[in-house]
Amino acid sequence: MQLFSARVRLLLMLIVWLIALGALALWLGSTKVQRLAIGGGPTGSETLDLMTAVASVINDADIGLSVTVFETGGSYENLRLLESGRIDLAEIQADTTASDSVLGLMSLYSDAYHLVVRDESAIDSFPALPGHRVAIPPGSSGQFKSFWFLASHYGISPSMINALPMSEDAANFAMQQGQVDAVFRVRAPGNVSIRRMIGEQQLHLVPIDQSEALSLKQPAINPGVIPVGSYRGYPPIPAEDLPTAVLDRLLVGRADLDQQLIYKFTRAVYERRADILEYSRLAGFIGPLPDDAESAIPAHPGARSYYDREKPGFMQQNARLVSALMYMVAIVCSALLALRTHWVRSRRMRMYVFNQSLMEIASVARSAEGVEGLLDCKHQLVDMLREVIGDLERERVSQEEFEHFSFTWQAVDALVRDRMNLIPVLAGQAAASRQSAS
Repeated sequence: MQLFSARVRLLLMLIVWLIALGALALWLGSTKVQRLAIGGGPTGSETLDLMTAVASVINDADIGLSVTVFETGGSYENLRLLESGRIDLAEIQADTTASDSVLGLMSLYSDAYHLVVRDESAIDSFPALPGHRVAIPPGSSGQFKSFWFLASHYGISPSMINALPMSEDAANFAMQQGQVDAVFRVRAPGNVSIRRMIGEQQLHLVPIDQSEALSLKQPAINPGVIPVGSYRGYPPIPAEDLPTAVLDRLLVGRADLDQQLIYKFTRAVYERRADILEYSRLAGFIGPLPDDAESAIPAHPGARSYYDREKPGFMQQNARLVSALMYMVAIVCSALLALRTHWVRSRRMRMYVFNQSLMEIASVARSAEGVEGLLDCKHQLVDMLREVIGDLERERVSQEEFEHFSFTWQAVDALVRDRMNLIPVLAGQAAASRQSAS
């Protein structure tokens, strides 16, 4: 008894330890900090400021995410860092060509093509740039490709234009010093760096025409405008809504990132967008990616599951169809059940007829006085057995029903055999009685 109690105590201690270890594992899992590295863009860029604001708000929320933002050269460097696994998330222009290893999380805001020129220059459109000095973004940025995409559309080759890649600060300084005639950028309307460059100088914005045609070559591009007064209220710059090409700035991530991690990050951004807005006005433009059929980059499953969380499920979307199918299934099942019931009833009735026939044969056999009548009963039994075996093979009778029939059949068959053996004996006794009487 004492040994049994010791075993019970040991078992209870083991259970307690297992529960404690399970609770510890759950606690450690809930307190585990997941880290994300984001490529934010060049120094002073809007994307770097926005991503820094996102990281600050999420890190302060203490939700198990630690976000670090790194300064990068732009969209193309971000893609290279993503594909090499050195960062987890990055901002890119929507017209940047990405591999299948990169998926989208959200749309950050809309960028617009900007061409800022001096008032005294003869530049009144993009095709007027040949022969002029133009400050363009560095080659590591998506803006660099956008400039040459636009130049190619207008038939401007690199040899026809003096394009000088440089940083935003360098381009601003070059424009102030009169070292360049124009500056090209892809930035959100109202961009701080462009407003600072324009200041009170004699500069203006040039429209980017044929945006509809550009969208035929690059679906990520859409027609848009830079609103009047975006860079100066009076006299306004631009003086009226300025036609241009616009495209989304996207936040993308590695396709191999955990789905739950991306869901958690996406949810954190949306639930704390008001807090992020206190640090960056662009947070108000953060929005979901369109459906994959319309998006430049497919959405990461984790982000898509967040966006689709409130969408009606299949049952809700197809309630009428599902109801009709269920009604049809109910009718078919009822019909099948009725058929089965009819089949079982008919099968039982058939076995009832066989059993009744056996009883009739047994009654005839008991009253038979000659061998001929018993032989006829024997033939009936054999024919009946052959018929029932055929029904068994055709599954018109079950194995259980056949066994019950077989038991009765053997009893009647034994009765017939006994009667056939008994009739000669009775006949002999009758003959002997007649002889003794005579």
